[in-house]
Amino acid sequence: MTLALHALSQQSGVSAEVCRKVLVVDASRELRLYLTALLRTVGCEVVSVDSLLAARVELGRFRPMMVLVDWRSLPADGGPGCAALRAHPHNGDVPILIVVADNTPAELLEACVQSGAEDCVLGPVRVTELQARIDVLRDKSPWPSPRVLERRTPRTVLLVGEAPGEREGLGASLEACGHHLLYASTHERAMALAAEHGEPVHLLLVRTAVTSAEEMVRVERLRAEARLGRVPTVVVTSGEPTEVQSFGQVWLSTRTLAPRHLLARTNGLLQRNMVALLADERVPFVCPVEFREVGSFSWSSCYSNALSPGALFVRTLVPARIGAALELRIHLPTTREVLEGPGLVSWSNPYTPRRTASYPLGMGIQFLGLSPRRLMQLRELIRVSAP
Repeated sequence: MTLALHALSQQSGVSAEVCRKVLVVDASRELRLYLTALLRTVGCEVVSVDSLLAARVELGRFRPMMVLVDWRSLPADGGPGCAALRAHPHNGDVPILIVVADNTPAELLEACVQSGAEDCVLGPVRVTELQARIDVLRDKSPWPSPRVLERRTPRTVLLVGEAPGEREGLGASLEACGHHLLYASTHERAMALAAEHGEPVHLLLVRTAVTSAEEMVRVERLRAEARLGRVPTVVVTSGEPTEVQSFGQVWLSTRTLAPRHLLARTNGLLQRNMVALLADERVPFVCPVEFREVGSFSWSSCYSNALSPGALFVRTLVPARIGAALELRIHLPTTREVLEGPGLVSWSNPYTPRRTASYPLGMGIQFLGLSPRRLMQLRELIRVSAP
């Protein structure tokens, strides 16, 4: 860790000690008094500003460990908000956490999601929540080694021919299943990404409108040149699959397979069963969420970004472990109602400082044993939230 901090200080032009600083944005000046005492308790130094514009200026002076933004400091008129921090040329990747309340408007939370805030904490802020985030940002994660979770570690997919962020794209659904995606617009870029990533690729997925033996040869050449010859390969085409077969390639057609079936076939090749999440039916759904492992006394907060009939998808730097049974509290900003129920963590992506793949920080939580009344409420929420 010392070497990592030293390398970071060399890149950003600041000392490693600066990494203990937390930047607090608080227009009302009420939150900072409370947070300053908590952050000092966990060994951090606080720099406070009144606006997001002033915070952007501070990002030009030093690189904080994270930025804590009081929701009352966000523009109510649809201004750039956290995007102003994200656009900083040097320190725009610093984690942003929003401190929210029960009365935080849903549209402000949605703007935070769209502008790239990774997490939120529900006030009054608990010191245990701050400590957990500081630990993961200092690379002191209590998670087991990768070998312990080898059977449940995320799968990496090299996706050729689809851009990131496509709402109806197969890549977005795979990310909602917890997989890590490498997006390449061309075969040449795919080869460069495979080498740059440095970790195993578990599936090569190619989107193409061309259905021919020549395209099959191009895919086979990519597998050979990118050293992916032993990696399962799926080619998704909008036309009829060619009758010519090639060893190691599976051709699927969007004409004959619905998005759910495409996703299920892909997850099958990745040796992951994510059917219960119903990720292809998810809709945008943003609200504060509290969770704790069954048997624990400590609650953690975060925010949801999507909802399906089978699962809740949340964003946080410190998700629960895969396979954990959770108690959930879903805070609905519009009605001030709190939905409670059990869930199971299907996938979990904690914070990491460096990554080449695209994936959401947080977890996918499968609903378990909800009452008919709660299921009806969820279906109504999905109907209202559907675009």
